[in-house]
Amino acid sequence: MNTSTSILDRFSNCLALAIVFALMVIFIQEGITYYISVQVAALFFLAALMMCSGLVIRVTHLTLVVFFLFVAMVCNTAVMMPDAVSQNSSNILVTVIGVVGYVAVILSMIVVSSVRSDRLLLFYRLTALVIITIIVLLVVVTELGIFAGVTREYFIFQNVGLITNWALEENVIADLHTRQARGVPADIDLFYGEPSFLALVLFVTSVSLIISSLVLNRRGDISSRSSWGVGCSIALFGGIVCMVFIRSLSSLIYSGILCVFIVVHVLPRARAHSGSRLTKVTTLLLLALATAWLLAETFPYYSHRLSTFSTSLSAYQRFGVVFELLPQDFLLGLHRADRIPEAGFHNSLIYIITMAGFGGITLLVYLMSRISQLAHPWGLATLSVLAVLAVFCQNGAVLSPNKLVLLSFILLPLSCLRSGGAQRL
Repeated sequence: MNTSTSILDRFSNCLALAIVFALMVIFIQEGITYYISVQVAALFFLAALMMCSGLVIRVTHLTLVVFFLFVAMVCNTAVMMPDAVSQNSSNILVTVIGVVGYVAVILSMIVVSSVRSDRLLLFYRLTALVIITIIVLLVVVTELGIFAGVTREYFIFQNVGLITNWALEENVIADLHTRQARGVPADIDLFYGEPSFLALVLFVTSVSLIISSLVLNRRGDISSRSSWGVGCSIALFGGIVCMVFIRSLSSLIYSGILCVFIVVHVLPRARAHSGSRLTKVTTLLLLALATAWLLAETFPYYSHRLSTFSTSLSAYQRFGVVFELLPQDFLLGLHRADRIPEAGFHNSLIYIITMAGFGGITLLVYLMSRISQLAHPWGLATLSVLAVLAVFCQNGAVLSPNKLVLLSFILLPLSCLRSGGAQRL
């Protein structure tokens, strides 16, 4: 009886904390100023979580070499070309300190070891479930018009004042009028300001749900309470449907990655446990029908998006800038003002390289190799690396509180994989 009560208490405590953290992620773009905002509160919550979860930092000599090489290269660029570090900073020293601090947090999340790994995995599993459920319900409520006034346009206008959104209300109105004249519906962005950010949140939390649930299930910990069951399957399916329904190119890529992972990794295990050929055929049939319907519904948009990709401004901002860099930029960082884009860098992979040159490349290679090393024994290496790359490639700076919170959904569960013995999925 005492053991059962203890397990229920642990579950209840994790659920309460998960709901609080999930609400922070839902409203993470809201705030009065950059520092008085939900994203900063979520970062402090994350810091408290790390300190109270029995996390032990295991810094290696290689980690220190990577970190200090990055710091040295960033400082060099800040002296030679401050605009390459930040174009709108009033104090470049404070900006450099912030950049170094954020990188230290990212590295700390990948080199920690949890002595309470199952509780941390359960926390992220519950948080991911709550986030996906809330987002799916919000999309359903918005599309069905259950509450008067809660429409796509409502969210677009309330997002004008987001701390990381520079849209003007008159530009939003003009865009909506243009869409209406062309018969194009408004974007779905909920509280995030842009569809791609909404899709990123769904993708990252879905991957976190997969990692934490499958690992808990393999360990057989009773506190996981049916780690991979109907609830997780429904949430994951709902998240994929929402990603396709959002109709952004990135959301389609994210949903495709998840579908491939499910077909390659999850379904074979489910069929092996069920032992039923009928279950196998039924699952594949339902998946095929759902995929066909979703592709048919969204084909016109994605066809247009792909056909105009070469002339897309957002595509150029995120990926085209790298083709304008010279070999010395990859080695030392960007030190010439005439090659800095007016709108800044919208892909943090490129930004880190132009800011720190070889130091940035070393940091990225170390981070991805570390992620792959932790996740590979569990069969989650490719999925984990792609999820982290998605955060880095998202529009906006990755060295910011909101992106660090999203990265924690992948990095902290991965830090738990070294505990309890690895088993291949």
